[in-house]
Amino acid sequence: MPRVRRPYWQPRPAPQSSGPQRLPQRWAIIAMVTAAAATVAHLAGGPIAAITVGAAVLVAAHRVLD
Repeated sequence: MPRVRRPYWQPRPAPQSSGPQRLPQRWAIIAMVTAAAATVAHLAGGPIAAITVGAAVLVAAHRVLD
């Protein structure tokens, strides 16, 4: 049985979308907690400590809030 095709002069239907997809609130909370922990670590120990603590808190918060 042959496929039924849309004629080339008819435009494709527009996808039903209501705008860009938003990130869940969980990611906003994770970002705020990570930023706060990295700021405190930077003040206490410098940039290397801030990167290390920021990465650790990001992973831990993602696992806890998942």
